Amino acid sequence: MFINRKVLVLGMALVMAAGQLLAGAGNKRGAAGKATQAIINEADYDIKHLRFDLQLTDTSVYVAGNVTTTAQVVAATMSDYYFELDTVMTIDSAFINGTRYPVVTTGGFLRKITLPSALSAGAMFTARIYYRGTAPSGSGFFNGLTHARTGAGTHVVYNVSDPWVAKDWWPAKQSVNDQIDSVDMLVTVPRGVKDGSNGLLVNVDTVSRPGYATYHWHTNYPIDYYLISIAVARYAEYKTYWHLAGSSDSMLIQNFFLDTATFNPAFKANFDSVGYMIDYFSSMYGRYPFWKEKYGMCFTTLGGGMEHQTMTTIGVTDTRTIAHELAHQWWGDNVTYSRWGDVWLSEGFATFSEQLFYAHFWSPAKARALRLSYMAAATSTTQACGQVFVTDTTGPNTLFDQATVYKKGQAVVTMLRYIAPSDSVFFEMLRDYQRTYAQGNAGTADLKAIAEAHYGVALDTFFNQWIYGKGYPRYTITWNQIGSSVFVKMIQQASCPATTPHFNTPLQLQLHTTTADTFMKVYNSLDTQVYVFDWAPAVTSVLLNPDVWTICALKTAIKRDTTLGIIAIIPGNKKVYPNPTQNYWQIEDLQDNTQLTLTDMTGRELWQGKSARHITTIPGDRLPAGNYLLQLNGPEGKAQIKLTHW
Repeated sequence: MFINRKVLVLGMALVMAAGQLLAGAGNKRGAAGKATQAIINEADYDIKHLRFDLQLTDTSVYVAGNVTTTAQVVAATMSDYYFELDTVMTIDSAFINGTRYPVVTTGGFLRKITLPSALSAGAMFTARIYYRGTAPSGSGFFNGLTHARTGAGTHVVYNVSDPWVAKDWWPAKQSVNDQIDSVDMLVTVPRGVKDGSNGLLVNVDTVSRPGYATYHWHTNYPIDYYLISIAVARYAEYKTYWHLAGSSDSMLIQNFFLDTATFNPAFKANFDSVGYMIDYFSSMYGRYPFWKEKYGMCFTTLGGGMEHQTMTTIGVTDTRTIAHELAHQWWGDNVTYSRWGDVWLSEGFATFSEQLFYAHFWSPAKARALRLSYMAAATSTTQACGQVFVTDTTGPNTLFDQATVYKKGQAVVTMLRYIAPSDSVFFEMLRDYQRTYAQGNAGTADLKAIAEAHYGVALDTFFNQWIYGKGYPRYTITWNQIGSSVFVKMIQQASCPATTPHFNTPLQLQLHTTTADTFMKVYNSLDTQVYVFDWAPAVTSVLLNPDVWTICALKTAIKRDTTLGIIAIIPGNKKVYPNPTQNYWQIEDLQDNTQLTLTDMTGRELWQGKSARHITTIPGDRLPAGNYLLQLNGPEGKAQIKLTHW
């Protein structure tokens, strides 16, 4: 879903070790608020098939017809059949397995049919509900059905059932965990009016009812309730076939535009580019999941787009939104989040796909600019305690929060890419996720498990900080250069310290000179940390996160501090020896309880210990040749010394 508010230098070794440092307590958090269905009794059955037989026009949101649900009992017994339908709708009759039963309204929009005898586990049944009425008024997102007129006077009726307003226009079970195995959508409209829906168009019956046409669509792919769609208008159909890259297979691309005579000349190239996007996203995430049916778009007055499965409802013409909604066919449609708190798995990845689209089809600079704008929103002062995982799932405003779920969500995906052993591993991990949970549901824990399997490291701390934690790190940074040594001091302050007091995170630094720049990937594991780099050219400035890989912000501008440098002598004139060494270093007569931390020059923690009586030994026999930093924190104060291993 895309809501247009205007209309409405280190390699794999560091990354792997950094991942090991992310180990921590396992996640035990859960979402508060709305459950996956309105009442637990709806979990008693699993929907296998839906058959809609509706009468609609393009001039109102009045609905009449029936919906037949074929389902299987999954509880031990089921004595009541529950479904959801807004009370503005009148139920004319209801049948279970062909027998008529009364319907009781309970708890507002909840409807109940009490069965004469309970059905046992495994039993199949059909429930057919005949109903009619004018859907609740409103327009656009989170509204159910919308009737609108374009500036040229064309009428259009369309639905957006996300998150819980399918009940506004059909008798539904609104559970993201019950994907419907197949759907037949029959929509009867006045002649000259067309309907666009999910799946393949089976036929158009213009004979049975004079003056009317019945559009029959069928999808054989599992589909979530909120992804079922209709769009009714005096459409002009525009379809082509796209040959999938690297294959002899082709797929249907089928669009419904309000007026192709004027629409196509202005926007044809944008919508024709969707085939190229399908090929590109297929190379990143795996083949387009619904290629045996189609992909299409129904143009409406919607201020953005809604990723209805195989048939997006859209009201804008820019390619970024087109790419976002297409990406949802993988992220949200092929694999749907298993609970509402995990909605970032849909919106975060679709927003991340926008920058992939820009980088591939436009330029890396345009993708960076997009990341930068999204980062600004995610790290604004109002988002000091912003959280990607949604704990308040009671309404659409928190579920679809732009700054956290979309923009911070995509930034988390970017970070997951940054800490991967390689780009190829990252994208293979995403393809594995799509294969493993295809046409089903998955949660954050499932993504984490697959990422850990591919990365070969524990990611508890990463997910606890960035998904379940709040806020982001803010930095005060100073630097200095002495000869060929460049010192960078970073002081981290968390934006929401009561919840997430510290972030262990990789960071990118850029050392800028008049002749050459170098980029360093460091790991920030301490609130105050000093990094030392060997770099001879005269540095003129230091930049944090230049390629926008990590969620972070600067408290103040980065400045040079000419006093910054390595402390060579520990307080009390105690020295480390031998230095350099081939095996180990020793310190004598440190105060008790002095904390010792050995890191490499990027800040990656290698060893921790405490001072021993008389002589303290720092192991180094397994370390490669190079420079290291020993940090001391004890009664005599803090100190840092550069150590060298032959």
